[in-house]
Amino acid sequence: MNMGAQLDRLEQPIAFAKLAMWIDLEAITTEVEKLFNSPWYEHVNQACYSGSWDVLPLYSKEEHVGAHPVLQCFSIEQTDATFTPLPAMKSLPALALFLAQFKCSLKSVRLMRLKGGSKILPHNDHQVSMEYGEARIHVPISGIDHVDFTVDGQRVPMMRGDVWYLNAHLVHSVSNLGAESRVNLVIDCKVEDWLKNIIKSSEQKF
Repeated sequence: MNMGAQLDRLEQPIAFAKLAMWIDLEAITTEVEKLFNSPWYEHVNQACYSGSWDVLPLYSKEEHVGAHPVLQCFSIEQTDATFTPLPAMKSLPALALFLAQFKCSLKSVRLMRLKGGSKILPHNDHQVSMEYGEARIHVPISGIDHVDFTVDGQRVPMMRGDVWYLNAHLVHSVSNLGAESRVNLVIDCKVEDWLKNIIKSSEQKF
């Protein structure tokens, strides 16, 4: 590990940061709503939540493009594998335009739906943070009004159409206290200079 990387890890980690990125929320919402009747897949880590939490994969590892969707959803561990868009992306031009802004390598891209009254219990995702070279980005699409999302004991003030970097290496949890399903676009990507700069230059970072 070089000296710069060592110093990065010694800094107080950013728990979450709002990113200055453009999004056509209404166009993306319309596209995503058309997928609600598509097959979604219940999260495999059932010890990590109560209620219903399911996933629709949009990018997967190249080797899993023709594999079972469960592998496309959940085989996303830190790896140098190449990720590629799945066929569902062909019906999501507005979402694809949003993703094209990322000047870094995309890995997993998923829609994650937490149904009303459900909870994601406190947990952490090992080494999924800027300090370890992998960032997780959340974009709330719908059902956010009664959702309590906390990272490292702090509530993330998410609004529809916001773009948030979340340090998933820290303990985090989510409670959907409403009746409507919460749908977030969740993007994992490699931390390259562009992404590191917009995270660190955020006017709302905690």
